[in-house]
Amino acid sequence: MQQKGKTMIASDGPGAQPRRVRLAQFLVNWRLLLSLVSVAFCILLATVIPQSQFDTSLDALLTKSDPFLPEVEALEAQFPTTLEVRFALTAPPNATVFDRRVIDALSDLKKRYTEIPYAARLSSLLDFYSPESQTRLFQFSIDRYSQEELDALLQPALNDRLLTNSLLTGEGQLTFAVVALSVDELAGEARERTALAIQELRDSLRNAHPDIGFYAMSDVILQQSSQKAMLDDLSQLLPFVIILCVLVICFCFRSIRFGAGILTHTLATCLCTLGFLAYTGFSFNSISVIAPLIVVIIAVANSVHIISLFRQSLENGASKKDSMIASLVHNVVPISLAALTTAIGFVSLLLCSSPAIKGFGIIVGIGIGFGFVLTLTFLPALLMLLAPKVEVIAEGSERPSSLLTEVVTLGKRYDRPIFWGCSLLAVVTLALLPLNESDFNRLDFLGSDPELSSYYDIVGESINRGPLLTYGVQTNKIDGAIDPDFLARLDDYFSWAQQLAGVESIASIVDIARAVNRAQHQDNPEFYRIPEDTDAVANSLLAYQVVQSDDFPLKDFITEDFALTRFFLNATPSTNKELLATDALLSEEFARRFPEAQLMHGSTLLLFSRMDELVTVELLQGYSLSLLLITLCLIVGLRSVKFGLLSIIPNLLPATIVFGIWAITVGQINPFVMMLFSISIGLVVDDSVHLLSHYLQRRREGVEGEVAMNEAILTAGPALSITTLVLAIGATILIWANTLYFQQAAQLLVPIVVLALVLDLFYLPAILRRFAPTIS
Repeated sequence: MQQKGKTMIASDGPGAQPRRVRLAQFLVNWRLLLSLVSVAFCILLATVIPQSQFDTSLDALLTKSDPFLPEVEALEAQFPTTLEVRFALTAPPNATVFDRRVIDALSDLKKRYTEIPYAARLSSLLDFYSPESQTRLFQFSIDRYSQEELDALLQPALNDRLLTNSLLTGEGQLTFAVVALSVDELAGEARERTALAIQELRDSLRNAHPDIGFYAMSDVILQQSSQKAMLDDLSQLLPFVIILCVLVICFCFRSIRFGAGILTHTLATCLCTLGFLAYTGFSFNSISVIAPLIVVIIAVANSVHIISLFRQSLENGASKKDSMIASLVHNVVPISLAALTTAIGFVSLLLCSSPAIKGFGIIVGIGIGFGFVLTLTFLPALLMLLAPKVEVIAEGSERPSSLLTEVVTLGKRYDRPIFWGCSLLAVVTLALLPLNESDFNRLDFLGSDPELSSYYDIVGESINRGPLLTYGVQTNKIDGAIDPDFLARLDDYFSWAQQLAGVESIASIVDIARAVNRAQHQDNPEFYRIPEDTDAVANSLLAYQVVQSDDFPLKDFITEDFALTRFFLNATPSTNKELLATDALLSEEFARRFPEAQLMHGSTLLLFSRMDELVTVELLQGYSLSLLLITLCLIVGLRSVKFGLLSIIPNLLPATIVFGIWAITVGQINPFVMMLFSISIGLVVDDSVHLLSHYLQRRREGVEGEVAMNEAILTAGPALSITTLVLAIGATILIWANTLYFQQAAQLLVPIVVLALVLDLFYLPAILRRFAPTIS
């Protein structure tokens, strides 16, 4: 407690108080040297921030524990692909893509696609060659076709399944033109230049053909847009969060000087964190890019406790030095415990195999560490320098405890309804948690670029099929994949698969072998079958290789030693769960029919679909570990097994209640948002740590329990209210982030942190009245 004119440092057990006093005195007496070292270190790290790296690939989200991942990587190594640019062209109203205006637009694109750096070739309707019919869609020069002749090409085009699976959709209202690039990866200036060229070509063609819808998509554009969204979030939201949090501090403490202190401390924390990450070569990704905002919010919250008691001591007439020592003595254990438990909550994310989630946990964990160190080494000197004169504070301020006094009164008056009401709410919402269904959608991680949204919207409306899945069949022996008996069994398997509700069509080496065999026999339909021996199959494939289309080269279907073949499956429109169910049926039936071969999964789409379950399981494992470690830390830090366990109860409930209510109001949740559930206990434990630290200190001095809790609320309550306000406002800013993921995260995070304070002020005292009436 603090008394007018002096600072009283209460006993907290044999040996504990002198250690805290000595540490506080050391930090204050050597504050100049410590602050200079901190500033020098901060400046040193800040110089490398321009070297920060960004991983804009959505593959950074993938869980590395997925057993399908090695299969995908193995197929990518056997069947390497290059980057491509997909142009989507939509026909005018009441017309098809065989309208002369669309054909002219495609002709213009064919003339100009080389304006894109690294462009190698263009695939479109104009040059389509069918491997099955061995004919071109356009037999003559485009100029020779009348509109009637163009219209006559529509039905043959719709009947060609390879064409409708690649370049034509719906009833002919949309067509793709695909530019293949000569490289498989672009970064830095080359990626930026290529993305700009694609966008300029799209806009130019759009202006030249106003009746035609022109849209473009590529990993190049996607990654460039993602990096822009990341930089926008960091450069726009981060300063806004810092300024807004500082303004809250200025308002709550009625002091611009304290606000300036918070601002300086927060900037130093950010510079150290970002500089350290840049120095170690860490790359920001779609999830971790928002972590610096969380670091800012936590850094501000940590420093509030030091300022709050420092100011209270100044109001009571103590000198700046004595006030800072008193604040550090009272706060060093709570803020250390709060920093440790919060860091555990975030570092537990390292148990997740997704690099995106790991990165998020690493950044926040590092930020918490820098924030804690600077709170002890830099903040005391800063506050003592900036604090106004003692008499200025003493004359013009009142301790804002009237609202907290009312909270204490209400908590005691309605003790019984509060305890049983909160307990019942916790049980009910806990039972509702399984109703949340996670559904990963990669579009949630796209930025707010309207061109990206337009492309996916128009394609989604026009396309008449589900996603394209790639599979490999490994026979483990040379020529094993062209053995006629094996191909016949494979054909039977494909026929069975196409009867499944989730499968629309399949393209494979079997189709090529039959089509070439028929062509070699003057297109006699009787020879549309698999050749009778291995050499005949090999000769058919080699003959196909001579006349093959660039759109369907043999190397895309089978390896040179004919041991591994690949097939492409067009699924019907499906949810993630339906897609996985179809895949499970395919895998089980393949294993039954081909015990000697291996079915390899080659689509990252399946990996993303499986992330719903994998990410959730790994996050729950991390949550369990963090809960155990935080409980142990609280037991050691509070020096009480009973209070360590009791403190966990109100910290478990905020996320449980919020996610339970979300289950019956929304129901759908991105699995990455589940990360909030995993880290929530580390984020909200700060409140109960400070309350219980003050409470136990007074109880060990012999103060009665009710009085001790009232004093703890009145002492720590102002700082806790301010930190909750800072956390809530800071999290609210995420609603203006560039991706739906962060917007959904904000909607859940804000009620969690607010509810945590409410439970600590009302529910925690009710728990202590029942389970801790005495203390040894």
